[in-house]
Amino acid sequence: MMKRVLAFCLLGAIAAAGYVMLNRQDATLSLVGAKAFAMAQRPSMYMVTLTVENTGAPDVILSASTPDADMITVVNPRHSDSVLVVPGESQGILAMDGAHVMLRMDDFAEGSFIPLTLTFENAGEVVTRLQNAGVTTMSHDPSTGVATEPAPSVSLQATDAPNADGFSLRIEVENFTFYRPKDEFAEDPAYVAGQGHGHLYLNGLKLGRLYEPGFDIGQLPAGDHVLEVALNTNDHRPYLAADGRPVVARLEIQVAE
Repeated sequence: MMKRVLAFCLLGAIAAAGYVMLNRQDATLSLVGAKAFAMAQRPSMYMVTLTVENTGAPDVILSASTPDADMITVVNPRHSDSVLVVPGESQGILAMDGAHVMLRMDDFAEGSFIPLTLTFENAGEVVTRLQNAGVTTMSHDPSTGVATEPAPSVSLQATDAPNADGFSLRIEVENFTFYRPKDEFAEDPAYVAGQGHGHLYLNGLKLGRLYEPGFDIGQLPAGDHVLEVALNTNDHRPYLAADGRPVVARLEIQVAE
């Protein structure tokens, strides 16, 4: 009898270990702060934002899925043909002003959660919980932009040769001052003409906000990549150039094999 009990216990332990191995997340990637924001004019459509924290080598976002949605897809409005690279030992942000996930779902109560899976080229499937955060109020559309005189300008340059191990960026601005609030998550500071922060993008994927004229890019895979910086006001509206378009600098780089 005792042998039979031990055999059942052993089989149970093996099954449990197998389940954990099959369902474990990649140790180098984690998905943080996944939120679904309903679109005001289309309440069953959601823009999904989250942060991918990467403590390992660079990886590429391939797709998104959830068993509960009628439709889900990764969109990259300005760089539809580019790969969404999360640099090594760095982060990438799916955000409303860059690449993000679009979700259609009729029965998704505000405040409730559903499972969300992102599939990566190397790490495979990484799972998190997605919360319905209600209707979004933030907009980075040029129609909400701010024109000042003289208009700000920005340029980008690599301070060392781009390579697979990473490199540093230098951001040069005119008629603009970087401003870092004491608490980034508190109420937005008041608008001050010519003052604000930058948004940095890699192939359309947001890497973060810039509160100073420098940034270290993490490890990248070989190939062609595009870096962009857009200047924004303290209250998150895009600055506009004299031609009415957002103030953006672009830098094309090539990382050798």
